[in-house]
Amino acid sequence: MTTSFSFATKAATLERLTPHITQGRLCDQMIVRAPAWTADRAAILDEIAGRFGKVSLVVRSSAATEDGWDNSLAGAHLSVVDVAPLAPEIADAIDRVFASYRQTSSNDEVLVQPIVRNVLLSGVVLTRDLDTGGPYYVINYDDLTGRTDTVTGGGESKTVLVHRTRPEALRSSRLRKLIDCVIELETITGTGNLDVEFCIDEAEDVYILQVRPLAAQQKWISLSDQAVDAAIDHIRKEITQAVEPAADLSGRTTILGEMTDWNPAEMIGTTPHPLALSLYKSLITDRVWAEARALMGYRSVSDPLLVDFYGRPYIDIRRSLNSFLPANIDEGIAQRLIDHQLSCLAENPELHDKVEFDIAVTCKDFSFDQARGRLTDAGLNGEEIEELSAALGGLTGDLLEAGDGGISVLTEKTDRLLKARPEIDGLPPLERVHRLLNDCRSLGTLPFSQLARHGFIGILFLKSLVRRGVFGQDDMDNFMYAIHTVATELVHDMHRVVTGDMPERDFLTRYGHLRPGTYDILSWRYDERPDLFLGHTGRELSPSGENFALSGGQKTEIETLLAEQGYSLTAEQLLSYITHAVKAREQAKFAFSRTLSDALKALGEWGEETGFSRDDLSYLPIETISADKDLGSLRERVEKEREGFTLTRAIRLPHLITEPSDIDIVRMPLGHPTFITGKSVTAPARPLSAGDVPDIDGSIVLIESADPGFDWIFSYDIRGLITMYGGANSHMAIRCAEFGLPAAIGCGERLFETLAKAPVVELNCAARKVSGH
Repeated sequence: MTTSFSFATKAATLERLTPHITQGRLCDQMIVRAPAWTADRAAILDEIAGRFGKVSLVVRSSAATEDGWDNSLAGAHLSVVDVAPLAPEIADAIDRVFASYRQTSSNDEVLVQPIVRNVLLSGVVLTRDLDTGGPYYVINYDDLTGRTDTVTGGGESKTVLVHRTRPEALRSSRLRKLIDCVIELETITGTGNLDVEFCIDEAEDVYILQVRPLAAQQKWISLSDQAVDAAIDHIRKEITQAVEPAADLSGRTTILGEMTDWNPAEMIGTTPHPLALSLYKSLITDRVWAEARALMGYRSVSDPLLVDFYGRPYIDIRRSLNSFLPANIDEGIAQRLIDHQLSCLAENPELHDKVEFDIAVTCKDFSFDQARGRLTDAGLNGEEIEELSAALGGLTGDLLEAGDGGISVLTEKTDRLLKARPEIDGLPPLERVHRLLNDCRSLGTLPFSQLARHGFIGILFLKSLVRRGVFGQDDMDNFMYAIHTVATELVHDMHRVVTGDMPERDFLTRYGHLRPGTYDILSWRYDERPDLFLGHTGRELSPSGENFALSGGQKTEIETLLAEQGYSLTAEQLLSYITHAVKAREQAKFAFSRTLSDALKALGEWGEETGFSRDDLSYLPIETISADKDLGSLRERVEKEREGFTLTRAIRLPHLITEPSDIDIVRMPLGHPTFITGKSVTAPARPLSAGDVPDIDGSIVLIESADPGFDWIFSYDIRGLITMYGGANSHMAIRCAEFGLPAAIGCGERLFETLAKAPVVELNCAARKVSGH
């Protein structure tokens, strides 16, 4: 790289690049300097007319204060696109651009260029990940509108991250030409930290519209490209091994996903701290998940469900799909079924967070006959489909016919975690931690995992009633609205605290263990920071959802369907099962989260005694913390894990991995959310973080990881909810259905970030559409 290049204003930088560019093109341009414009605008307008003739123009900002190494002021100033080649319009555009400068200088300029026509693709390329400085070309582009300002203006766009050592992996000739041009710009300017605005026309000519240094580099934590490159190479090898056939599993390959099955992206995030990741593994995804399903009649599957690549958690979807097979299913059927399901997911990656609803067949509900086409596509003949039907029917029938009693047996276990336990409270902090976690596993997450499956089956039956025409969508919404879970009680009791009908102490005794990040020691409990969660006006629940009742015709139709499937239940018993399954799932989550939260609190106490802060502890995997462990070695482990976490955040991986090469080119999906209710609402957008409580009454709230610890938001009079992560049957989806609250659950990073920047959001659940305004 050359070291002689010097950045200046936007216009001057482009002028200096002109003699050196060979891979792309620069537009003809004219620089209008502020003193000259003030002195003789008529002469400048004549010069513009003589230079560009009757071509429409773009008038861009080029202030002396923007595009610097320390502060880019990106988007702070106005640019005017498609200006008619008429003196009054040009003068007005130049005046408006100059007027947009917040700090004025005699060195200010405005850049005038002819507009590029027949644009196929436009956007911005960053030569580093903006958040971490990781070695990626980040291409944010619009290939739909033909405009050149969609990305910079915050419109809908696509994002592709290209690992800097693998640009040849790009299949798009246009994007490959773009990266070639950017690489040349790095060489010319002598820096690998650039922000480049571009467009590409129908001839696939790349036009460079702006080049500036990345000011964000001042905030990056130092990390060598070689460290990230080595990690990516190691991950590629691990994925290569993972997608090979496995002797103990049906299916020739696997797919790895962040939001499938136990959905780590929702529950612990895509880059969790080591302690949170280790707790999630230990309490659920190492063994408990499979034990629970085997106890319910599904195939017994060994080995962990979750794999992590340098701390990035993924679900092994082949293993997940195997665990949804009936225990007694023929292996030939299993092989073809799993292969077909994985193929469907590979062809429809937008279903990665809806696998249990739209790809897997996990029970025999009333729409099983509608799934026969999928089973035929999987290569099953009529006899094999009947065998699968019988196996799933037997499994489902056993669960349904155990009914409320079977669910009660499980909730009796989890309820034990809510009772006073003086024999544990008196133990030393670290001993208390491990005792609580052991109980959390046996009395909490194991029965909870079974109840979660009951809840899924209940929702599948409800959806199948809609598909069969027995219920309309409004019926399903009203039924869910009538189910009052512990979340309902939480909101009701918050209101009682505000009105003085419930002492704050009593409220915190019951709910004080909740924290927005259930597995995160850095997340405050309600009783540690009541000021964050209490003290506002509160929201009084409407009792309107309590009046759901079956019509006589619906009752008859449901009982006909039950008889067709061979289930010896009445319609009332089925709906009672669904109600109790949904309520019990939420109650069990509430119970085990108390034990886990108490364990984290005890761990914090141990940290105070031994000189470890909460932040220090967040970097220690739970299995590394024991009473006989040398504290010096633990402190060394903290620093090692802290350094490793910097690497974890710098590695960018896709939401879904189907083959090793997927990690070279990471496409960020715009998101395919699950919509709750059939309502439409438009309201101010209020992004919310775990420790932040702005005035959210009357707004649509946006939160990233929809953990149940955010239940306090429902005590406000919010108009809707949008989450970055979360599946069709996530905890937050259940809560929104319960409250009849319009929601878009699991929008994905790109769409969520777009909506979070919008002042107003339209959430149209009926049309399955959400947009920012």
